[in-house]
Amino acid sequence: MEDGKLGPSGGNGGLPLQGVVIPAGARISEVRVTCGWFVDSIQIGYTDAAGESHMLPGVGGHGSHAHQFALEAGEYLVGISGRSGRYVDSIVFHTNLRVSPTYGGGSGEHAFSFLAPEDSEVVGFFGSADWYIDAIGILTRGRPDAVAQGAQAQRTAESVAAVEAPAKPAKRAKKAAVVAADADAAEPAVAAPAKPARKTKPSPAAVEAPARPAASPRQDEAVAPAVATPAKPARKAKPSPAAVEAPAEPASPPVETRQAAVVATDMPSDNLELIEGIGPKIAEVLAQHGIATFAVLANTPAERLREILLGAGRRFAVADPASWPSQATLAAKGDMNALKLLQSSLKGGRAK
Repeated sequence: MEDGKLGPSGGNGGLPLQGVVIPAGARISEVRVTCGWFVDSIQIGYTDAAGESHMLPGVGGHGSHAHQFALEAGEYLVGISGRSGRYVDSIVFHTNLRVSPTYGGGSGEHAFSFLAPEDSEVVGFFGSADWYIDAIGILTRGRPDAVAQGAQAQRTAESVAAVEAPAKPAKRAKKAAVVAADADAAEPAVAAPAKPARKTKPSPAAVEAPARPAASPRQDEAVAPAVATPAKPARKAKPSPAAVEAPAEPASPPVETRQAAVVATDMPSDNLELIEGIGPKIAEVLAQHGIATFAVLANTPAERLREILLGAGRRFAVADPASWPSQATLAAKGDMNALKLLQSSLKGGRAK
């Protein structure tokens, strides 16, 4: 299957990137970055299908600061984000478990974000570079374990539906046919002659039986209580109006419930969208985890916020919550001037 491509973002200079992709069956295990005002170079390390470690040649120039972002076992790269203009100014790496620090400078006119589709991972980069990384995009490929598991699950489901499901009704049908055949064979031999014989013999007794209860008043008296006893439930049926009135008393709990609902809606909450980097969807996700006020947000570590965003889906993984607690601290104090001053140095929640 051909690798997918997302991007690139950046300028038009530099030379096309060559060979920045790992072999089939391999997994990116680390990314090395050098940077200053811009992202100067990128180099990929990977682990092949046999478990051996390798490094691809680096692309770009030589920056003043070197960084290494190592992935753990079971962790894989799912995307990148950052800012770009004439060059790639900054870059952030996203995995299925976490988000890397921001590497590079604070400028760049455009924000970019490229995330691999579900059950896929990043296997390389494309774009252009010379002294700096001029432009960058990602190459994606379906993860071998996800593809294999999906195919095996589908084959198993199809085989079970095609073999086991029809087998059981067939056995039951055969048993039902045998029982029906035995019943048909037995009925004409025994049941048919017996019924007419029993109906003809008791006919004289049937005539005498009604005469005896008519002549015995004691039997009538004995029957009377049996007839009178059903009359008692009829008296119990009279309090039906009370039964109609009874539900009127529990009508008060719904009123209390509504009052409780009103109180619940009056629980304190703040407009978290005042925080740079938080939009309506992210505010909703945070509220679902009990973060609905500036004070709570100010006391929530950035790492915990990243966990919440990653758990909500890949589209939220691009957000960088590093500055949110600091912003929320100022908002909780009501110091809006200081908050605006801090936000003037941010773009999308990140330092410009």
